[in-house]
Amino acid sequence: MVAEVTVELFDPRGAVEADLVGCHRVMAEWWRVDKRDLPALSYTECVNRLCTPFPGFGEEVRWLARRGGEVVGLATIDLLEAESSHIGLTEIVVDPRVRRQGIGTAVLRALLPELRDRGRHLVEGWQLTVGGDGPEWARTRGFTTVGTVLMQALEFAGADPARWDVPVPAGYRTRRWRGAAPEELVESYALARQAIHDAPLGGLGYRQPDWTVPRVREREAELRSAGVEHRVVVAVHEATGVVAGSTELEVLPDDLDWGYQRETAVVAAHRGRGLGRCVKAEMIRWLLADRPTFTRVQTTTGAANTPMQRVNAQLGFTTTRTMVAVNSGIDVLEATLARL
Repeated sequence: MVAEVTVELFDPRGAVEADLVGCHRVMAEWWRVDKRDLPALSYTECVNRLCTPFPGFGEEVRWLARRGGEVVGLATIDLLEAESSHIGLTEIVVDPRVRRQGIGTAVLRALLPELRDRGRHLVEGWQLTVGGDGPEWARTRGFTTVGTVLMQALEFAGADPARWDVPVPAGYRTRRWRGAAPEELVESYALARQAIHDAPLGGLGYRQPDWTVPRVREREAELRSAGVEHRVVVAVHEATGVVAGSTELEVLPDDLDWGYQRETAVVAAHRGRGLGRCVKAEMIRWLLADRPTFTRVQTTTGAANTPMQRVNAQLGFTTTRTMVAVNSGIDVLEATLARL
């Protein structure tokens, strides 16, 4: 007889070591099966990830699934804020060695009342690996695929530095900073960040932030508080002095040799001049000048965003994993689970 699955709220910051070891076992197997492009997940890195909410994603709530006393799965909900405060961004992880035994379904059942109590009516997941178990499991539980995302990486070992020797287009200059935008640029920087709203999001419920100067300053303060190194490179239009394009990169406190390439946006009136490639290339040169031991930069790109894929390919990024995003209303999920 198979033991019953129990699901409970979990605070990793106050957890006993046995539970953290169990979480590492589950997550390490998950990475080995579904994230083969990444280095093996160490125990220390796993615990750091569990204990450190991802900046900008709101309050984070975790659950643990046990069977016969053994940790067999875990789940995370990020309670997105502002424009996306109707969404519970959800990730359910089951040890690949015990999948297809109802564990993920038990976890989903346990999460839905909490999501409803928190005022969330849309459940969304962003990174289900194509070719893995996740997409089909999600489909049969009531989720709909709403987009495809590419995980892309630039590995510095063996890369050709000539790819990053990109001149600044005529009529523009670049500026760069860590942490906080200069006062003389912050207003036009906020406006330039609005250009990311043109990026195709498919059927995602997520909405890009409405970037204003207070919103930029709030985001900068949040990253500083989390110990994140935040780098920005912008292209400034010389005739007007306004920011025409930007890119940002984050290095989390425990990621000592790699960084996350975040949003790159070019204002519509300045597109077609190579500004996106220019600012991303300068970011790479700047990063390596300061941190020559860095091994890679990682980013996600929408499968429908062919212009950014082209820029990334020119700089040496390759696609390491293809993922789908899914979502569903809570009512649909509850009705589907009731039939299982």
